[in-house]
Amino acid sequence: MHLNWLPLDSRSQVYPFYKQFMPYARLTKKERVAVFLAEKNTPEVTGKSEVIAAVRLRPIGLYTLVTGMLIHPDHRGKGLGHALMRGINHEMADERTFIFSLPHLVSFYQQHGFEKCGAPPNDIGQLFQKYYSEEKPLSLLIFKREMME
Repeated sequence: MHLNWLPLDSRSQVYPFYKQFMPYARLTKKERVAVFLAEKNTPEVTGKSEVIAAVRLRPIGLYTLVTGMLIHPDHRGKGLGHALMRGINHEMADERTFIFSLPHLVSFYQQHGFEKCGAPPNDIGQLFQKYYSEEKPLSLLIFKREMME
């Protein structure tokens, strides 16, 4: 399967995907979006592709936030999350890429070079505080390439 980076002017496929499975997600024009596509071959539709997995890279000042990673429910458990993380690895800068992880996904992201971040830069820290709550506890993780070796 090939990772596709969507051009800024060609995101019509990804909006319905997020709306259906992650309705609170808000894509911005500055974000880069990578997707896996699957051919949709039914009697009614042939040769049309559909988004089955996506991840977004959001610039925050000098930093990048990995956000909005989503796998279509019918395709979970097939390694697509790992494939997405491997596919964006070259886009992540050591100690400049962050993710706000749900607690049950921390070990997944640790497999891909992330570790818990104690003292984030101001821009990232402020944004993290905006999203973190008792109802939605998150872990702030930072990418460290040496964790990959």
